[in-house]
Amino acid sequence: MSSQRTRNLIRVLAATTGAFLFYSALFAGGGQLELLDDEQPHPGLRDDALKQALRQDWDHDPLSYIKARKAVFGSVDGNGRTAEGIYTGETLRFIGQPLPNKGLMEHAWPMTRLPKTARTDLHHLFAVLPEARAARLNLHYDDVTVAVWTRGGSRSGASKRVQPAFEVRKETRGDIARAMFYVATMYDRSIPYAEEQTLRDWHQSDPVDASERKRNHEVAEHQSSRNPFVSHPNLTERISDF
Repeated sequence: MSSQRTRNLIRVLAATTGAFLFYSALFAGGGQLELLDDEQPHPGLRDDALKQALRQDWDHDPLSYIKARKAVFGSVDGNGRTAEGIYTGETLRFIGQPLPNKGLMEHAWPMTRLPKTARTDLHHLFAVLPEARAARLNLHYDDVTVAVWTRGGSRSGASKRVQPAFEVRKETRGDIARAMFYVATMYDRSIPYAEEQTLRDWHQSDPVDASERKRNHEVAEHQSSRNPFVSHPNLTERISDF
């Protein structure tokens, strides 16, 4: 085979491999297509019409609690031996899954305010340090003015509205905000106005990064669904009330 034919063959193989990797990533997670960020879903729709359309697009396979916990510590937030706590950034260490005194699974949207169908949805379940879970309890998210607990950048205490609240560290507050928008949309829940304004601020100050996109893909591998507010952060501009 001539050197020119060899070079041409290499170019064809490289192009084919690149296309395969591109479309494999595009369709990752149960075959559900994730549009590119500049290809916004349902252009022209806003508010309730947009939320309803997103719910109709939703391809979701619910998990059992056991499978959800295994996923969180095994691949979504951890690797079966370590996981990063969403609130404090500290590394949780364990074998398989942590004992309750070493690591817990946090519902961003408190379980006391959730429908049963949402309690094992990985998009708002995160690995946390037990101490941080106890500090958050079922408090609403807000900026804290007087802290009674602080660790790793997260705080709990009195908010600007005087009421007790929980403030997430700067590095992951946007992740929490988008998880809350997801639950509000897909499960038809309402976020209190003051909390929503804080979450919108957090969404802007801590934009989607590669780690959050990777998590979105990993969750889709387990339950098929994606968080559209991670795939398309600008969707929040078309929804005036969550």
